[in-house]
Amino acid sequence: MSELKGDWSKVQSILNPAKLKAKLKQCAAKVGNYGASQVKRGIQSGKNFAPLSSYTISQKGSSKPLINHGDLIGSVTYQVLNDAEQVFIGVKKGKEVNIAAVHEFGTTITVTPKMRAYLHFNGLHLRKDTTHIYIPARPFLRPVLQSREFISTTGEIYVRALKEAFSL
Repeated sequence: MSELKGDWSKVQSILNPAKLKAKLKQCAAKVGNYGASQVKRGIQSGKNFAPLSSYTISQKGSSKPLINHGDLIGSVTYQVLNDAEQVFIGVKKGKEVNIAAVHEFGTTITVTPKMRAYLHFNGLHLRKDTTHIYIPARPFLRPVLQSREFISTTGEIYVRALKEAFSL
């Protein structure tokens, strides 16, 4: 006959699912906060973005891409989802979602007569044969969230949290 020896109450406390779940939620929030702050830092740096057109610079008074009134950078956020199984890092706020997608992926806009008249009134005189305006991609999420630094740091955050959760 075999007998189990040891401090089983301590083992049960270490393997406590509620404690582990709470640690993972806390960890997911740390990852989300870290990711959102890194995305904001990347936007503020202005590095590696396609330059703005001279018309855009004259309209906004700055050559710094992605920053005008601070609406986009202010809308970068995170949310812990599905009991900490996922962390959303991105833009979840009204019209900024569409603006963020244009910046992240670029777009081509068809020039309508109304748009042509508006742009002409505001000092951008398009050629008659211009049918589309191309806005180049200025990705600000993917370069951060797919970087080695982000992946490494988030891995370290999770490892630290698991070590804390299972500490003896």
